[in-house]
Amino acid sequence: MNAITPYPYDASARSGEKPDMWVQEEIFGHRFIEEQKPYMLVLEVLSVCGSVLRHDEELLFAHGFVDETQSETVVTSIAKRGPLRYLLFEDTALEQLKIQESLTDDEKLENLVLELNKGYRARTKRDNAFNYLGQRFRGRFNGLVQAVEIIRSMEIDIISSRRWTSRFLAPRGQSALFSDIGLSLSADRRFFGRGGEVMYLMLSRSKNAIEAAKLIKEQFFSNTDPIGQLLLELDSGVQELTADAPLGYLPLVYHEAYDRLANDWIAILGLPTLPPAQKFEPLFRLSAFNLVRYFMERAAEVSELRDGNGQPVVEPIILDVSGGSLSDLRQRSIGQLRRIRETIDEAVEDYIKSKLSKEPKWKRAIAHEDPGIRFNLAVEAIEQTFKTKTLSKEKLSRRSPEACLSFFVKKATSRSRNNISTLIEPLGKNSGFITARQGAGTWFDASDEFLEALVVGNTGSEAVTIDAFLAGLYTKYRIVIGPNEASQAFVKRAFDPSSFEENMRILERRLIGLGYVRRLSDDCAFVSNPYAS
Repeated sequence: MNAITPYPYDASARSGEKPDMWVQEEIFGHRFIEEQKPYMLVLEVLSVCGSVLRHDEELLFAHGFVDETQSETVVTSIAKRGPLRYLLFEDTALEQLKIQESLTDDEKLENLVLELNKGYRARTKRDNAFNYLGQRFRGRFNGLVQAVEIIRSMEIDIISSRRWTSRFLAPRGQSALFSDIGLSLSADRRFFGRGGEVMYLMLSRSKNAIEAAKLIKEQFFSNTDPIGQLLLELDSGVQELTADAPLGYLPLVYHEAYDRLANDWIAILGLPTLPPAQKFEPLFRLSAFNLVRYFMERAAEVSELRDGNGQPVVEPIILDVSGGSLSDLRQRSIGQLRRIRETIDEAVEDYIKSKLSKEPKWKRAIAHEDPGIRFNLAVEAIEQTFKTKTLSKEKLSRRSPEACLSFFVKKATSRSRNNISTLIEPLGKNSGFITARQGAGTWFDASDEFLEALVVGNTGSEAVTIDAFLAGLYTKYRIVIGPNEASQAFVKRAFDPSSFEENMRILERRLIGLGYVRRLSDDCAFVSNPYAS
């Protein structure tokens, strides 16, 4: 039986570290939040990698045996890089000084250092943080301007209005800004909710962890990356770290989803002719999709929805590539997305009822005749089993154990954080596989960028027929695009194959436009990955 790793918080843990209940955490992991966009998930994975590599390069994804008695002993810290963040995302003096024609370059540099020190001290109470720039760029003010402009152009999600300590660069080299920190330059969870830490543990527990670790070091932590070298020149070089902290929590010792995620990372990072800078986007898009698939599988397992072979019965994902023009297919996709969210909520309820039914105190509550004792026993059983004070804080009036249970289930499925059923939509929207349109609904719909991610992550050096490509996506992810996959997914449900046939034709046209499909003289379309050879 697949073991569940132990509860990670002991009696000495601060109350702010612990979640308000331990329900979805033990099903899916701790924790996922809507504010953490898919690219932030990958950045958080890389932040953990960077922390591990600072201690020992051999420890990446190699943290010892995991079972029901012990998890990985991994603590991480964040490289603050306050001066670099301030220079790139908060300073305005550089833009003003570079157009001052009355000053020499050395005077501009001297004034810049003064302004940077002044502004940084006002925000952090740290003195002379930028004196290194005066020494490093003396006689090269224009070089400093160009370096800053180049690095600023690498910012991710540039239109956001987040604070200057929560803005990020595309990952290039060891000085890249992988982590979120607060304005006091301390560790902060506003945008990095631990979802990337959970993904790090998934990669670490996968069968191909060693190969994934090798590629991550080569692609993201290389000392030879020219952008990485430029970052090093702008960075102060002072190693300021946050205090060590334990990682998030991943319940199952092993799951097939860990291997699927790792294999996608390996496939993308191993592409020989795709530049490292261009690998980040398909990586975060497929990583988010893998998480959604993992959530679906865990829900099916918890609710014991299995086929004749004992495999979890996971709802198919009807992926519309027509932009919503195929109304029948769109409506089916809307229904599937709704059903997937429902199965997750149902799994949470099933988990609560199943675990509680085994508790002696709950059995006593059900059997007792005194209403007051029944109520008190029910509250104690729920709060002890799920490590919560939710019912006590609500000051509930006396009610039956069944009513207490219904109240708690509602609370557990309507949380603002680590509520997986509500997380799927923002994950999909920000990765390009879910769209929402007023008057049309919300459904699985593929952007060009997501289609590219599917191709580069799932095709090798040998071209494959489009039929084989779609069959592979169905086998691996349960994605339904064409009629063959629809007939497998809906054996017991009637469907119109014509909309799926048209969906497949539209996919071919889109992939031709993107440069991933070529049609031969024998009227056979082949999907090819130009970066795989």
